Amino acid sequence: MEAVKAAGVREGGKKGNSMRCVEIDKVVVNIGVGESGEKLARAEKVLTMITGQKPVKTLAKKTIQPFGIKKGEPIGVKVTLRKERAREFLKKAFKIQNKFLDWQFDEFGNFSFGVEEHMDFGIPYDPDIGIFGMDICISFKRPGFRIAERKIQKKRRIPARHKLSKAEVIEYLKKEFGVEVVEEL
Repeated sequence: MEAVKAAGVREGGKKGNSMRCVEIDKVVVNIGVGESGEKLARAEKVLTMITGQKPVKTLAKKTIQPFGIKKGEPIGVKVTLRKERAREFLKKAFKIQNKFLDWQFDEFGNFSFGVEEHMDFGIPYDPDIGIFGMDICISFKRPGFRIAERKIQKKRRIPARHKLSKAEVIEYLKKEFGVEVVEEL
């Protein structure tokens, strides 16, 4: 598939603009625990088993006394997956849940969904670990989006005609992963 994109050929053998192809930019998997300590360490272990990558701890942005959360305290873990790892993870995640609502997508096609139990990924239940749910956020891009993030040359804006739309991302997900998008359940 990557060779097809590089050659500027779309699916079906038609020649087209390779800069119009939709790609997965990144997949962020987040487990929010709400406290540091042993529970956070178990969540970190679960995320490592699911993604095969070492997670990063997320810190509390402000102090919330009723919940016992202090500013700067680690309260969750997250992993950012890119390229082939992101693709493989999404294949597993879409086997668990492949029906999404229309409002889960933003105007640029990025979307998020949750998985209630980490055991859905095929990990057996361990009473020492417990059960953790997670949030999965997916961002999409087209070739050429790097101009908005580069540091060496001046940053540029991405033209409106090159930005992704919700409909384009939904169509890409239907073709690549067999995902179903409905208006209401």
